[in-house]
Amino acid sequence: MNKVIKLLFMSVLSFSFTLAVSAQQFPPANVNVISAKITSLAPVVWVSGTVVSQNDADIAAEISGRLISLSAIGARVNKGDVIAGIDDKQLKILFKEEQANVLNSRASLRFLESEVTRKTLLVKQNLSPATELDKAISERDIAKGDVIAAQARLARTEQDLAYTQLKAPFAGIIAQRIASLGEYVDNGSAIVRLVETANREATVFAPIVAYQFLKQAKQLVVESPLGSGSANIKALVPVANARSHLMEVRLDMSTFDWPIGLNIKAKVANGLSAMALAVPRDALVLRRDGVSVFRVNKTDKGVIAEQIPVDVGIGMDDLVAISSTSSTTEISDGDLIIIRGAERLQSGQSVVIKNNNHKLISGGIEQDNKDADGKAADSIAVSKQNGKGSQ
Repeated sequence: MNKVIKLLFMSVLSFSFTLAVSAQQFPPANVNVISAKITSLAPVVWVSGTVVSQNDADIAAEISGRLISLSAIGARVNKGDVIAGIDDKQLKILFKEEQANVLNSRASLRFLESEVTRKTLLVKQNLSPATELDKAISERDIAKGDVIAAQARLARTEQDLAYTQLKAPFAGIIAQRIASLGEYVDNGSAIVRLVETANREATVFAPIVAYQFLKQAKQLVVESPLGSGSANIKALVPVANARSHLMEVRLDMSTFDWPIGLNIKAKVANGLSAMALAVPRDALVLRRDGVSVFRVNKTDKGVIAEQIPVDVGIGMDDLVAISSTSSTTEISDGDLIIIRGAERLQSGQSVVIKNNNHKLISGGIEQDNKDADGKAADSIAVSKQNGKGSQ
């Protein structure tokens, strides 16, 4: 049994030594580095949302009739502009009839008022019974009601005539034609979709547990395919759906030139902030044996990469908190951590630190090209000298 243990121990030592030797035999790798730093991190979540308009309405007809005019899709209109017209010929005829009815009822009223005056004198002179006066008064009062009813019918017809000119309730753009020119529309049927573009908002849905952090925030970072920026919070609606557990947040997008309906993302805090040692996410190396980072150590033998297994903590933007899983190896604030070029690195391998990604990719090639150009120039010079000597 002891022999087996010794053999296993020797095998492990031999394998470790082989890895170390092979790592040293690899040529130096070009890498980019960054300093690990202790900073404040807070867990955040990116939530989806949409740019919306404060006013987005299907404008409906208020009277039945045939469409004789209709604004084009994409047309910009101001408040009060006519966006659709309905045939008003029948209503104009009806309007004249109602005007005549008003005149007739007023004439009847004037006659009955004079009758009441005349019969009042006759009753005082005992030349007419009182019942005749009462009847005249009753007919006069009925005539007054007829006048009021005729005036109301005239006003209603006048209002219907006004409804034949469908006007924009707010300034905006015609986003959709729901009805077509020449079509007969009923009262209440949608004609066009009018969208206000001046006052943009965004509606995003955040986890209800983030409400306590949203109350303290004034702005949220938003991103879309058209760019990014910060938007002021206009309103919080602390009411969540029983299934999704999401609450609505309204953002002011008036400073963004983003179209209505654009999908966006908003960054919402989802926990308390804490101080932690952080590195960019690009520094994490994912392999079968777990997650690790490579630290750069400057030794007498040169610049050496050291692989350190880590636990990953909370993340914020492109930073992520890390802590070493080894009790003997710690990562400190200011340590140089490799963020590019660590994909095939071995622990103990020599590295060359490059300032930027361009040099990381083409640094060696540029040097080879320079050497090749130098050799070519030397060859040309020697050839010229040999030519002169032969002459």
